[in-house]
Amino acid sequence: MKKTALLIYETYCNFEISVALEGLALKNKEVVVFAKYKDLIKSEEGLTVLPDRSIDEIIIDEYDSLLLPGAADIRSAIEDKDILNFIKKFKDKIIGAISIAPILLVKTEMLNGKPFMAGVNKEDLFEEGFTNEDLDKMKGWDDCIKNPIEDGYIVTDKIVTSIAFNFAKFGLQFCKMLGLDIPPQIFGL
Repeated sequence: MKKTALLIYETYCNFEISVALEGLALKNKEVVVFAKYKDLIKSEEGLTVLPDRSIDEIIIDEYDSLLLPGAADIRSAIEDKDILNFIKKFKDKIIGAISIAPILLVKTEMLNGKPFMAGVNKEDLFEEGFTNEDLDKMKGWDDCIKNPIEDGYIVTDKIVTSIAFNFAKFGLQFCKMLGLDIPPQIFGL
């Protein structure tokens, strides 16, 4: 069975990927944690994690998927060409991106002009240089509060995106896209 890569960066959000990781563990699917360097990374919640590998150690053929958590401040990852190049290697694989992480996929041009959810509002991204064309079909934080999507996520091609408060539905959908049947009752759904 191929593995799932989990990319972490400073202030990544652990709870947003907890259901996805538990679903993978329940089905004995190996997860390999990557970061730019093999240095300790502190999560938004204060957990300190030592990645298994640095991003330059990937053997892409061993992986069928990538999981991208949100972060309290993802700016350094969005501006890092090495991280963006790492993500691009997963172009034809299953990708789960939650909270602000879908913006990494916009930056790599995987989601430009396509439907997706992100835990940020468009207006905040225009200030960062993203265009209306980049974000045309984005459903941002306020959109998701005012007009929630019942499923709790959007699937575009092989990419599932969501926002923080839909983390359980997001995690189950990521597993489902990998062919892993996880009963939603396990997570109270």
